[in-house]
Amino acid sequence: MSKFPAGISPLIIAFFIICVGKPVFCAQELPAEIKEQAQIYRQEGYKLQKDGDLQWAFSCYQKATLVDPDYAVAYNDMGVILESAGELNAAKEMYLKATVANTDYPNSYSNLALLYEKQKDYANAVLCWIRRAILGEESDPWAKAARKRLEDIARIYPQAFSKIGENR
Repeated sequence: MSKFPAGISPLIIAFFIICVGKPVFCAQELPAEIKEQAQIYRQEGYKLQKDGDLQWAFSCYQKATLVDPDYAVAYNDMGVILESAGELNAAKEMYLKATVANTDYPNSYSNLALLYEKQKDYANAVLCWIRRAILGEESDPWAKAARKRLEDIARIYPQAFSKIGENR
């Protein structure tokens, strides 16, 4: 039995959170020095990741999120590393943390949509592609890719659209 009222699924609640974002009372701006330190950790991690040192890169990304718990980019980067290691559920967790940390960070929606597609969860993939398409400018190649993926899913797996909002 679902803990949610009839007709309200966790998927709808998650989509609402993604689209509306965090309540205003949760938003506290960190001092610039702290944000800058988190960015330094992230930059160091990104360099290590490019050099193939994924373990240390992951550690730097973790430091960045400890310093700034709302640093969506670092959560997304951790998700990329976890996904490349085959840790799909852990990667999904990181991508979801990125969407909560910053509802307007587009890369996490692309990565999450691709992961959902890999898991054949097309209903959730559709929600992420919609959000990604909304966040992108007209000339943004990933926004264009999101619109294309939505068309492809509608053609190949139209049931995905009807599954949005179903109780699970």
